[in-house]
Amino acid sequence: MIDILVENLPLEVPAKISVLEACRIAGILVPRFCYHEMLSVAGNCRMCLIEVNGMEKPVASCATEAKDKMSIFVESAFAKKCRENVLETILINHPLDCPICDQGGECDLQDQAKHFGMSKSRYFYAKKVTTDKICNSVVKTVMTRCITCTRCVRYASEITGIEFFGTLGRGRETEIGSFISELFESGISGNVVDLCPVGALNNKAYSFKARPWELSYSDNIDLNDSLQTKTYVNFKGNNLYRILPKKK
Repeated sequence: MIDILVENLPLEVPAKISVLEACRIAGILVPRFCYHEMLSVAGNCRMCLIEVNGMEKPVASCATEAKDKMSIFVESAFAKKCRENVLETILINHPLDCPICDQGGECDLQDQAKHFGMSKSRYFYAKKVTTDKICNSVVKTVMTRCITCTRCVRYASEITGIEFFGTLGRGRETEIGSFISELFESGISGNVVDLCPVGALNNKAYSFKARPWELSYSDNIDLNDSLQTKTYVNFKGNNLYRILPKKK
């Protein structure tokens, strides 16, 4: 165990964990896009930047190991300004289609742009346009909304074992795509929709059918799974719209 300071509050955490996980233990939520507890660390969205006492530049909390006697600031003016700059960069090429986006109402980018972003854009050039990809009969893509968090890339490689998604191009032209023209043939490919923090990957069956705030939900279990995985179902009236995974 090591002793750290989070917002000047002393905290004892296990050794060899990331600063982001240490903040989670302290009950402080650090905003993130690319980080997911079930996937490897990428550290490419930079949304989880924090201030560490003694360091001139901000650090990515998901990729930084907590050290003994480290003093961390998540809500400082410096850290908030860093997140504002990151969001401004992400939103440069993001389309303004929240009213028609299937992710509207449960979108991480929408929530964090409201909390940490600017009220107006300073960018006046044309936005980058990315063509949609054909995955399979379950996953629908709207790639202009993609923020290149690479969650789908790591999920396909590490969980499904299929190298379907990859990062193509460099700099402003970076995009997520498939290396070869084939379908994402995996029995758990549909779960990649739940990983996407924006509306780039959607469920074809649910697309344009309902809004999250219109739906009711009920706890359930997956009867097709021998482990009886916990799920919850979304319904409206007598119509069932989707079944979503539930964390334990």
